Amino acid sequence: EHTYCLRTERPNVKIRAGQCFSVGTRDLGINREYSMYSAAEDDFIDFLIREVPDGIISPRLASCKSGDLIEIGGPYGDFCLNEFSVIADSYVFIATGTGIAPFHSFVQTYPDLKYQVFHGIRSETEKYDEDHYKPGSYIPSVSQPQASVVGERLTSRLRSTELDVKSLYYLCGNRMMITDAIAILRGKGIPGSSIFTETFF
Repeated sequence: EHTYCLRTERPNVKIRAGQCFSVGTRDLGINREYSMYSAAEDDFIDFLIREVPDGIISPRLASCKSGDLIEIGGPYGDFCLNEFSVIADSYVFIATGTGIAPFHSFVQTYPDLKYQVFHGIRSETEKYDEDHYKPGSYIPSVSQPQASVVGERLTSRLRSTELDVKSLYYLCGNRMMITDAIAILRGKGIPGSSIFTETFF
Protein backbone atom coordinates (compact mmCIF):
# COMPACT_ATOMS: atom_id res chain seq x y z
CA GLU A 1 0.00 0.00 0.00
CA HIS A 2 3.04 2.31 0.27
CA THR A 3 4.72 1.31 -2.98
CA TYR A 4 3.92 2.28 -6.56
CA CYS A 5 5.29 1.88 -10.07
CA LEU A 6 6.14 5.03 -12.02
CA ARG A 7 6.35 4.69 -15.81
CA THR A 8 8.08 7.24 -18.03
CA GLU A 9 8.94 7.55 -21.68
CA ARG A 10 12.23 5.95 -22.65
CA PRO A 11 15.07 8.38 -23.44
CA ASN A 12 16.95 7.82 -26.68
CA VAL A 13 20.09 6.37 -25.07
CA LYS A 14 21.61 2.92 -24.56
CA ILE A 15 20.35 1.39 -21.33
CA ARG A 16 21.63 -1.69 -19.49
CA ALA A 17 19.59 -3.72 -17.02
CA GLY A 18 20.58 -2.80 -13.47
CA GLN A 19 21.32 0.85 -14.13
CA CYS A 20 19.65 3.69 -12.25
CA PHE A 21 18.29 7.11 -13.16
CA SER A 22 18.02 10.43 -11.39
CA VAL A 23 14.29 11.13 -11.14
CA GLY A 24 12.36 14.20 -10.03
CA THR A 25 9.98 16.99 -11.01
CA ARG A 26 10.89 20.43 -12.32
CA ASP A 27 8.97 22.29 -9.64
CA LEU A 28 10.98 20.73 -6.80
CA GLY A 29 14.43 21.10 -8.32
CA ILE A 30 15.57 17.97 -6.43
CA ASN A 31 16.10 14.49 -7.84
CA ARG A 32 16.63 11.05 -6.31
CA GLU A 33 18.25 7.98 -7.85
CA TYR A 34 16.03 4.97 -8.54
CA SER A 35 16.99 1.67 -10.16
CA MET A 36 15.16 0.70 -13.31
CA TYR A 37 12.44 -1.94 -12.76
CA SER A 38 11.63 -2.66 -16.42
CA ALA A 39 13.58 -4.58 -19.06
CA ALA A 40 16.45 -2.79 -20.78
CA GLU A 41 14.81 -2.94 -24.22
CA ASP A 42 11.28 -1.91 -23.21
CA ASP A 43 9.76 1.14 -24.90
CA PHE A 44 9.33 2.73 -21.45
CA ILE A 45 11.09 2.86 -18.08
CA ASP A 46 9.45 1.64 -14.89
CA PHE A 47 10.60 2.56 -11.38
CA LEU A 48 9.48 0.73 -8.24
CA ILE A 49 9.20 3.44 -5.56
CA ARG A 50 8.28 3.18 -1.89
CA GLU A 51 6.55 6.34 -0.69
CA VAL A 52 8.30 7.81 2.33
CA PRO A 53 5.68 9.78 4.32
CA ASP A 54 8.06 12.61 5.29
CA GLY A 55 10.06 12.43 2.06
CA ILE A 56 10.31 15.10 -0.62
CA ILE A 57 10.50 13.21 -3.91
CA SER A 58 8.52 9.99 -3.44
CA PRO A 59 5.24 11.65 -2.28
CA ARG A 60 5.48 14.19 -5.10
CA LEU A 61 6.03 11.49 -7.74
CA ALA A 62 3.16 9.48 -6.24
CA SER A 63 0.81 12.41 -6.87
CA CYS A 64 1.69 12.70 -10.57
CA LYS A 65 -0.98 12.07 -13.18
CA SER A 66 -0.66 10.55 -16.63
CA GLY A 67 0.94 13.12 -18.95
CA ASP A 68 2.74 15.08 -16.22
CA LEU A 69 6.34 16.07 -16.90
CA ILE A 70 9.00 14.01 -15.10
CA GLU A 71 12.69 14.86 -15.25
CA ILE A 72 15.09 11.94 -15.51
CA GLY A 73 18.85 11.88 -15.97
CA GLY A 74 21.03 8.95 -16.80
CA PRO A 75 21.35 6.06 -16.98
CA TYR A 76 24.10 5.72 -14.38
CA GLY A 77 25.99 2.92 -12.69
CA ASP A 78 27.63 -0.41 -13.43
CA PHE A 79 25.47 -2.71 -11.29
CA CYS A 80 24.96 -4.84 -14.39
CA LEU A 81 25.48 -8.38 -15.61
CA ASN A 82 28.22 -9.35 -18.04
CA GLU A 83 26.24 -9.52 -21.29
CA PHE A 84 28.78 -11.90 -22.86
CA SER A 85 28.54 -14.60 -20.16
CA VAL A 86 25.04 -14.01 -18.82
CA ILE A 87 23.63 -17.32 -20.11
CA ALA A 88 26.56 -19.42 -18.87
CA ASP A 89 26.63 -18.01 -15.33
CA SER A 90 24.37 -18.77 -12.38
CA TYR A 91 23.18 -15.90 -10.16
CA VAL A 92 21.87 -15.34 -6.67
CA PHE A 93 20.10 -12.01 -6.14
CA ILE A 94 19.65 -10.74 -2.59
CA ALA A 95 17.41 -7.73 -1.90
CA THR A 96 15.40 -5.92 0.72
CA GLY A 97 12.20 -4.04 -0.15
CA THR A 98 12.31 -2.10 -3.41
CA GLY A 99 15.95 -3.12 -3.73
CA ILE A 100 14.55 -5.94 -5.85
CA ALA A 101 14.11 -3.47 -8.74
CA PRO A 102 17.40 -4.15 -10.58
CA PHE A 103 16.88 -7.90 -10.24
CA HIS A 104 13.41 -7.64 -11.75
CA SER A 105 15.06 -5.72 -14.59
CA PHE A 106 17.64 -8.51 -14.99
CA VAL A 107 15.11 -11.33 -15.25
CA GLN A 108 12.86 -9.35 -17.61
CA THR A 109 15.83 -8.53 -19.85
CA TYR A 110 17.37 -12.03 -19.84
CA PRO A 111 14.52 -14.60 -19.84
CA ASP A 112 16.95 -17.57 -19.95
CA LEU A 113 18.86 -16.44 -16.86
CA LYS A 114 19.67 -19.05 -14.20
CA TYR A 115 18.92 -17.42 -10.86
CA GLN A 116 17.45 -17.38 -7.37
CA VAL A 117 16.02 -14.27 -5.67
CA PHE A 118 16.13 -13.92 -1.89
CA HIS A 119 13.84 -11.03 -0.95
CA GLY A 120 13.62 -9.58 2.55
CA ILE A 121 10.29 -7.82 3.15
CA ARG A 122 8.20 -6.64 6.09
CA SER A 123 4.82 -8.00 5.01
CA GLU A 124 3.23 -10.37 2.51
CA THR A 125 1.98 -7.39 0.47
CA GLU A 126 5.55 -6.54 -0.55
CA LYS A 127 6.04 -9.57 -2.79
CA TYR A 128 6.18 -7.25 -5.78
CA ASP A 129 5.21 -9.08 -9.00
CA GLU A 130 6.31 -12.43 -7.60
CA ASP A 131 4.68 -14.18 -10.56
CA HIS A 132 7.21 -12.52 -12.89
CA TYR A 133 9.93 -14.88 -11.62
CA LYS A 134 10.50 -18.50 -12.60
CA PRO A 135 8.60 -20.98 -10.39
CA GLY A 136 10.62 -21.75 -7.27
CA SER A 137 13.20 -19.04 -7.89
CA TYR A 138 11.59 -16.28 -5.78
CA ILE A 139 12.24 -16.85 -2.06
CA PRO A 140 10.70 -14.23 0.25
CA SER A 141 11.57 -13.74 3.92
CA VAL A 142 8.75 -11.91 5.72
CA SER A 143 9.93 -10.29 8.96
CA GLN A 144 6.54 -9.01 10.18
CA PRO A 145 3.88 -11.47 8.95
CA GLN A 146 0.40 -11.83 10.36
CA ALA A 147 0.27 -12.61 14.08
CA SER A 148 -0.28 -16.35 13.57
CA VAL A 149 2.93 -16.79 11.57
CA VAL A 150 6.51 -16.62 12.83
CA GLY A 151 8.61 -14.01 11.02
CA GLU A 152 11.89 -14.69 9.30
CA ARG A 153 14.66 -12.23 8.53
CA LEU A 154 16.51 -12.38 5.23
CA THR A 155 19.86 -12.91 6.94
CA SER A 156 18.47 -15.87 8.90
CA ARG A 157 17.31 -17.46 5.64
CA LEU A 158 20.75 -16.97 4.11
CA ARG A 159 22.45 -18.58 7.13
CA SER A 160 20.24 -21.66 6.90
CA THR A 161 20.47 -22.09 3.11
CA GLU A 162 23.12 -24.06 1.26
CA LEU A 163 24.63 -21.66 -1.26
CA ASP A 164 26.56 -22.46 -4.44
CA VAL A 165 30.12 -21.14 -4.24
CA LYS A 166 30.28 -21.01 -8.06
CA SER A 167 27.35 -18.59 -8.44
CA LEU A 168 27.64 -14.82 -8.74
CA TYR A 169 25.98 -12.86 -5.91
CA TYR A 170 24.31 -9.48 -6.39
CA LEU A 171 23.06 -7.58 -3.32
CA CYS A 172 20.82 -4.50 -3.31
CA GLY A 173 19.19 -2.82 -0.31
CA ASN A 174 19.99 -1.14 2.96
CA ARG A 175 23.57 -0.92 4.16
CA MET A 176 23.06 -3.05 7.29
CA MET A 177 21.63 -5.96 5.30
CA ILE A 178 24.44 -5.80 2.79
CA THR A 179 27.12 -5.75 5.49
CA ASP A 180 25.56 -8.73 7.28
CA ALA A 181 24.90 -10.65 4.07
CA ILE A 182 28.47 -10.25 2.84
CA ALA A 183 29.76 -11.66 6.14
CA ILE A 184 27.39 -14.64 5.78
CA LEU A 185 28.41 -15.25 2.17
CA ARG A 186 32.13 -15.06 2.94
CA GLY A 187 31.59 -17.42 5.87
CA LYS A 188 30.06 -19.92 3.44
CA GLY A 189 33.11 -19.76 1.17
CA ILE A 190 31.82 -17.29 -1.44
CA PRO A 191 34.85 -15.37 -2.79
CA GLY A 192 34.76 -11.58 -2.62
CA SER A 193 35.26 -11.41 -6.39
CA SER A 194 31.84 -13.07 -6.83
CA ILE A 195 29.94 -10.51 -4.71
CA PHE A 196 28.55 -7.25 -6.17
CA THR A 197 26.60 -4.64 -4.22
CA GLU A 198 24.33 -1.62 -4.66
CA THR A 199 23.63 0.18 -1.38
CA PHE A 200 20.68 2.34 -0.35
CA PHE A 201 21.75 5.30 1.78
